[in-house]
Amino acid sequence: MHVSSRTTRGLAALLAAVGWFALAMQFVLLLKAAPDGQDTLESAIRFFSFFTIQMNILAALVVSAFALKAQHDEWLVHPFVRSAIAAYIVVVAVVYHTVLAKLWSPQGAQYLADLLLHTVVPLGYFVFWCVCVRKAGLRWYDPLLWMIYPAAYLLAVLVRGKSSGFYPYPFVDAPTLGYAKVAVYAVHVLVVFLIAGVIIVIAGRVMARFAETPDVR
Repeated sequence: MHVSSRTTRGLAALLAAVGWFALAMQFVLLLKAAPDGQDTLESAIRFFSFFTIQMNILAALVVSAFALKAQHDEWLVHPFVRSAIAAYIVVVAVVYHTVLAKLWSPQGAQYLADLLLHTVVPLGYFVFWCVCVRKAGLRWYDPLLWMIYPAAYLLAVLVRGKSSGFYPYPFVDAPTLGYAKVAVYAVHVLVVFLIAGVIIVIAGRVMARFAETPDVR
């Protein structure tokens, strides 16, 4: 499917606005909900410790780059990067809706932020990736390389959690679960990332091959 550059930039701008709004809202809500004695720096570190937040930031950066530049030659919109983010943010939505959503019932502004970060932006970015961006150049082994980021993330939150006591997700809560069980969950999560990556590469290669017109951006 061919989408004009003007339409692409308009859709990218809309998705970027939604993404940055959701991130700002969630940050404000997190600051308001911070326990007594927790300073702003620690609240900010915890905010950025969530994989969901990191992926929404990366997605917002990518679509912002599309919205602001007519020619996309920077790293943020390289097929490898934007397709990796598509795989990551799909996993964000799948894991949230299948595992984490049942653990709480957000209300009011928190419900809106939750909806935007876990449903609207992931779905919007995936659709944008499908119809608006070039996918030529994806390689079969890319999903293995894409696993480096989530593996490093899991290691980082475990290391920091040991000193801070904060674990952003229940399946990495080592003091409660034990490291052996956390390792099992980590393997399961990484397998999900690998599967998502393979699906993205297959879909991307098929769409690139059967595109109606070449995308010269």
